[in-house]
Amino acid sequence: MVLGVDIGGSHITVAIIQENHKDQIQQLFTMKIDHKDDQNLILESWISTMDLAIDHLDIKKLKGIGIAIPGPFDYKNGVFPDKGEHKFETLYNINLKNTIREQLKLDPSFPIRFYNDAACFGIGEAWTGELMTFKKSIAITLGTGFGATFIDKGIPVASGEGVPLHGELYHLPFGDDIADTHFSTQWFQRRYNELTGDEIQGVKDLVKLKNMDQIKNQIFNEFAENLILFLAPWIVDFKAEAVVVGGNICNAWSFFETQLKKAKSTSNTRIPIIKSKLQENAALLGAARLIDNSFYSRL
Repeated sequence: MVLGVDIGGSHITVAIIQENHKDQIQQLFTMKIDHKDDQNLILESWISTMDLAIDHLDIKKLKGIGIAIPGPFDYKNGVFPDKGEHKFETLYNINLKNTIREQLKLDPSFPIRFYNDAACFGIGEAWTGELMTFKKSIAITLGTGFGATFIDKGIPVASGEGVPLHGELYHLPFGDDIADTHFSTQWFQRRYNELTGDEIQGVKDLVKLKNMDQIKNQIFNEFAENLILFLAPWIVDFKAEAVVVGGNICNAWSFFETQLKKAKSTSNTRIPIIKSKLQENAALLGAARLIDNSFYSRL
């Protein structure tokens, strides 16, 4: 048994995972937490959620804890650097690996491993999800931010032919800014305001609007067209065989799937672009995979 942990700006989710079982995820535990909260509150929430999961299994069977967490982050040592992107500022320079071990009363040698959350999503999809049958693929997450990872034989790659710097896409230029501001919640907020003068909190609000079909269609069509326009060169250069898409914006998949296919047909991207079935569970499974020593040594 291992614990797969997904830490985001607003939550922590912990899964008890039996690696070789058909239904790998045995139980889930989650808690809401704001990355801007007090240091003690964040750490207490994280530790208590992990502790609750551990209480539901035999501690002697626990092989390790794998944690998917957003960057910038020192994944090897388990530390948020003090030059982050305004996330978890109250945790800067704290050794989270040691803190978790101490708070959970774990042996100093007990494996606790961290990795980028978007990369963990891709690892999970390649291990047991939509990307299992593909050698080279791209996994992206669309939500409060734009995450991406390039996968080759199940392993995230950060360099090489067709791979951007650090294997990430969010920071690359697109339109009048960078990709992150065009393929995340903030773009929907901004575009809706430009067209109507009103405000929405996110895609969920946009989908619920009544008597606004023309505006909704325009926004989702623009989003799909821009996404393909941005991704197409990377798909071609990397020679990707498939793209899997996850994140909260995928809850509105039916609103832009058709336009996504139309945009794809007019570009050089003939490969499948698939909605993730695992969704957030992919990152949990990817995090759990970190505890496999033979796999981890290849990262």
